Amino acid sequence: MQRIPVILLLLLAAACTQQSAPVQKMQADSIMAYMKSDINPFFHDHRPREAGIKLDSLLPLVQQLDDYRLTCSWYRFKGVQLNMQEQPDSARYYIDLSMALALQKDTTQKQVLGAKVQLADLLKDQQQYDSALHYARDAYYLAHKVDTPGLPIICFRLSEIYTEIGDAPAIRRYLFEGYERCTQPKLKTVLANSISKYYADAGHNDSAILFFKEMERDTSFSNPYFEAVRAENLGLLLVDDGKQEEGLQYQLKGMAISRELDDLDGESYLNLAVTYSKMKQYGAADVYIDTALALARKEQDQNVITRAWNRRSTNFEAQGNYKAAYASLDSAYKSFGAELDSSLALQARELETQYAVKAKDDEISALAFENRVNRQIRRQQQVIIVAIVVAAVLLALLGVLLWRRRAMQLQLREEALRQRLLRSQMEPHFIFNTLSVLQSFIRGDEKEKSIKYLNKFARLVRISLENARESIVPLKDELVALESYLSLQVMRFEGTFDFRIEVYDHYEDDGLLIPPMLLQPFVENAILHGLRRVEQGGLITVRIDRRQHTLHCVIEDNGSGLQPVVAEVEKQSLSTLITQERLSMLSKQTGHPATLQITDKKTENSHGLRVEMDIPFRKK
Repeated sequence: MQRIPVILLLLLAAACTQQSAPVQKMQADSIMAYMKSDINPFFHDHRPREAGIKLDSLLPLVQQLDDYRLTCSWYRFKGVQLNMQEQPDSARYYIDLSMALALQKDTTQKQVLGAKVQLADLLKDQQQYDSALHYARDAYYLAHKVDTPGLPIICFRLSEIYTEIGDAPAIRRYLFEGYERCTQPKLKTVLANSISKYYADAGHNDSAILFFKEMERDTSFSNPYFEAVRAENLGLLLVDDGKQEEGLQYQLKGMAISRELDDLDGESYLNLAVTYSKMKQYGAADVYIDTALALARKEQDQNVITRAWNRRSTNFEAQGNYKAAYASLDSAYKSFGAELDSSLALQARELETQYAVKAKDDEISALAFENRVNRQIRRQQQVIIVAIVVAAVLLALLGVLLWRRRAMQLQLREEALRQRLLRSQMEPHFIFNTLSVLQSFIRGDEKEKSIKYLNKFARLVRISLENARESIVPLKDELVALESYLSLQVMRFEGTFDFRIEVYDHYEDDGLLIPPMLLQPFVENAILHGLRRVEQGGLITVRIDRRQHTLHCVIEDNGSGLQPVVAEVEKQSLSTLITQERLSMLSKQTGHPATLQITDKKTENSHGLRVEMDIPFRKK
């Protein structure tokens, strides 16, 4: 059991007797100061359980004093604790209690402001960005009126929400406004790091590096934790800019500070390993990879484990040790599978908890509505009847709109989850066939062909691992994966067919994003079904042109065209159905039409099949 400090015991004893309003206000102020000084550090150190014990010990005193400012603050602290413990429905319950009490009693609007900021944080964590933005912008305009010192943290929250939405001008606006207004060294360092990341994400590494170096001359930045973060980030930027030696020194400086703070993790060691790899110091890189793997396993960080094995595979490949590279890549693939399984399970749990959150929200809304009705009844009974009818109609309309919106969100999430599962089920079959071909090369003692085939396969697997993690990928990465796949199949069916990929000029610089694995199923069908009776001279052509909002893609072969519907083409029909569903979902998400058309060229007195798709794209 945690012991309550002596000052709080005295306050609790004093609260048991009748006190004047000024004395109660002083007691409430003392408890709020205690919460900020003694409970906030637990949140900063990610120790919500300890914070919860102290908060629960304060609850009787909070109830006894009955000060709305103290009660609102306690509700918000409790909401932070529960949100950090991954209990979003319970956290929302306490934040809504704080909001309801503040709207009823707070004439200064400061408690309302605090509740709106915290509600925006909670909704952002639940990926409800439109609702989070609504509360954050309300808090921003309210802070201009009642609490300008609190504006920097609100600006930072707005920049986080706009980062998830992808609005670059808004990100820049709020980051720089928060940075210019901020007087707290720790928060100002966080804002500075975010500004640097904004520059780096926009491709302006030089601006990010300059910004970090200017921070070194600012004496207000003296916190060792943020000094470590700044040094490591600056080192990574310099390494990405090709200045490995200078970047390495900053990384080592940051690691030395973190070691003194006992705050090292697998990510930092992996970053150092990547730097040594770029400097071709593979021995040092292996040492740091070993440490990164050990820490990541201890922290159960599957993402770092996957990247560490992938980096080790790249190092072995660079040294010509292809057997070890393949073994490391296999470990990376297994780790990625564990990471994907964990991610899918987490998404499933989030879907289940949404219903509990909605039930709790309905309960709170019903209680608030009942209180309003009771107050109105005391004032004028006849007026309340009309008000109830109007309110009921409005609530019904609002409920229908919210239900339709939630149903659409759930449908899109479930469809995205199902598509990811379907994509993951197709990969083992292809890998099995590819390894069978490799085995035949090895048995035939075709060493050069085996090494070339293995290199292409390793490249394809690495690209697939990277692309499968995202719902949308750069067009150039998807084309690299497609070219790698076709190259493998050309080697497998040697002399049977060739391929051409024709893309509009300067597509590499456009930064267009599309869903992965949209083109590959039709290319696979063309190889396995369209050209299976062609002994030589087969040709597959892929053409991609850019239109205003879509990419027009044509996949064409000179094979046998459409075949009668028999058991052997069931897989082809299934892949077409899956692609049609993915295009339909993409059309809903982007608001632009997505089409799929398949033409048997026999109708044009020719041979083969033509597949045409219009794929809506997104931009970085």
